[in-house]
Amino acid sequence: MYDAIIIGGGPAGSTLGRKLSKEGYKALLIEKHVFPRYKACGGGITKRCYKLLDIDISQYVEDITNEIVFKFPNGKQTVLQTDEPIIYQVDRVKFDKYLIDMAAYYGCEIHDGETFYDFYDNGKSLVVMTDKGEYETKILVGADGINSNVAYKTRLINGKKGIALEGEVYVDNSLIDGLKGKVVVDFNAIKYGYGWVFPKGDRLSIGVGTFLNKISNIKEILSKMIEGNVDENIKDCKIYGHQLSFPDGSDGVFNDDKVILIGDATRLADPFTGEGIYNALLTADISFDVIKKHFDGECGLNEYTLRLNREIVPDIGWAYRLAQFTYNNMDFIEKSVRHFPNVLSYFVDIMMGDNTYKNFKVKVPMYSLRIMNSKTKIKVE
Repeated sequence: MYDAIIIGGGPAGSTLGRKLSKEGYKALLIEKHVFPRYKACGGGITKRCYKLLDIDISQYVEDITNEIVFKFPNGKQTVLQTDEPIIYQVDRVKFDKYLIDMAAYYGCEIHDGETFYDFYDNGKSLVVMTDKGEYETKILVGADGINSNVAYKTRLINGKKGIALEGEVYVDNSLIDGLKGKVVVDFNAIKYGYGWVFPKGDRLSIGVGTFLNKISNIKEILSKMIEGNVDENIKDCKIYGHQLSFPDGSDGVFNDDKVILIGDATRLADPFTGEGIYNALLTADISFDVIKKHFDGECGLNEYTLRLNREIVPDIGWAYRLAQFTYNNMDFIEKSVRHFPNVLSYFVDIMMGDNTYKNFKVKVPMYSLRIMNSKTKIKVE
């Protein structure tokens, strides 16, 4: 009998498995892919996310971003420079494998290459069925991504979905070196979203993502994005697609009496930037706290949904409103940034973990007029 079985070995699942095992709970993590496995993702970890990690990932950081180039639909661009790291670039293959290894180090049982099928309640516990066997558990955790099978089986479906297409573009080292320390965010690349260029150790991650749930010519859009940013011969290019969660800040239901959803299974990514790892780790931390208190008889699992709706969802609601305004008024945004560059201090503080989206209608004007300033020194050109 396991205390918890976790379906999915991404950052949320492996973090929860590590924390539970470290506290002496018997945990099993089941992942359908064999590690190391590829994960379609830009791989940018914001400073606020980096600070949330309670283990050292410095050896897996392939680049540190201090400069963001924003490109706008009217052809103009703004360059933001920070005196402190704002984004840490990681290879998700290596990063996720490290998190899994750390979970195993602390005693979490890892079954990779095993597929979750279903589960049932035998009256005393849950029985989890996979392609390799059956296992009993007190709690089942769905950490199996935006299309979570656990969420589907329990009808705990939250949020909407967008789409992204990414190219892992292998080019000459000279081009990669020229982009070290900076990223490109192109608001002209795709409707209601953006394109990106992130430098890695041996390649560029170039992608496009939109909060629309369907766009017919996304392959052509990605090709144009790659061609516009790579002016040398491409040695190799591997294309991957994935879905984005796009919550609107509505209260959700993220558990029942024996099941909890964490990570992308909650569909609680940042609806303004599309960043998913931060809230994935945050849900893992909250779920660990709730599960521990639940086993100590201090609360029921419903405390988990209450906490997410209190601690995460409200800020997502403000981010959603900001996204709705921003992506529908890009010309106004470009002019605002040009005339009031300090407004970017607000977004820097969010990415650094020094502010939130809450009450952005009040905060944006205060930053714009320099009534408030970032804790991080910035330069805007």
